[in-house]
Amino acid sequence: MNLIHKDIKTYSFAEHSSTNSSFELKRLEDVYRKSEGKPDSPHRHDYYTIIFIEKGEGMHVVDFMEYAMEDATIYFIQPGQMHQISFSAEPKGWVITFTEEFLVSNSIPDKMISDIFLFNDYGQSPPLPISESNMPVYISLVEQMAHFAQSLQNYTLEAVGSLVKIFLIQSNNHCSLHKNDNPQLVETGNHILRTFKQQLNKRYANAHMVADYADELAVTSDYLNKTVKNLTGKSAKDHIQSKLIIEAKRSLLFSNISNKELSYALGFDESAHFNNFFKKFTGQTPSEFRVLARHT
Repeated sequence: MNLIHKDIKTYSFAEHSSTNSSFELKRLEDVYRKSEGKPDSPHRHDYYTIIFIEKGEGMHVVDFMEYAMEDATIYFIQPGQMHQISFSAEPKGWVITFTEEFLVSNSIPDKMISDIFLFNDYGQSPPLPISESNMPVYISLVEQMAHFAQSLQNYTLEAVGSLVKIFLIQSNNHCSLHKNDNPQLVETGNHILRTFKQQLNKRYANAHMVADYADELAVTSDYLNKTVKNLTGKSAKDHIQSKLIIEAKRSLLFSNISNKELSYALGFDESAHFNNFFKKFTGQTPSEFRVLARHT
């Protein structure tokens, strides 16, 4: 991963879109040709991005996690996530982008976005693999989006919004086939996970213990750990630690904040405690990570 020695760029939807809309659909091959096949720099968006790869080879880095590009996969990128794409050959597929306002105006509920394994705010964001039997469904939905976006003069976003909603429903069901068959238990677990993730995004710098979030949810720490692990494969404690490491890496790599300032900003009483925490999970001190990452 070729990291740029400067603050990371955050692109607004206005910079990204060629229209004044809150939705845009582009062919992946057109994006590739426009960049002349060169990998983009690590960056963030202030909008949602879905990358639907019909065919593709290369590497996708999301919050310091590397994923090899494969055919028939879909990536879901949350606003604010750092990512970088590097294709080794011209791909085939689509890039779907939309804003928070687009979701609200089309009555797409928050749970459809925050549900498990779609848009992840931090930590692992693996692609959703699509089976051969399901590929025609996804291709048809995206082609209909393209058709309506270009052909309708009235209610264009409403038509496209309906298709995006179906796309998300299909993806959510597709990636949820392994879940418990009891709908009530599933929905209870989903609610706990969504609330935990929302709270973590707001409180990670001041709340490092599972008990801090369990109290807010009126459950025990053990129950919260087990529920989150059953749904995501990682315990609540793992998510808290992952969030802190990701935020620390972002700050070390893309700002000049000192280790001492960063340790206090992330809620550590002593910079030595932060250094030990960071080294335990990365094998490097914060200073070593900053130097090595910026010169890789």
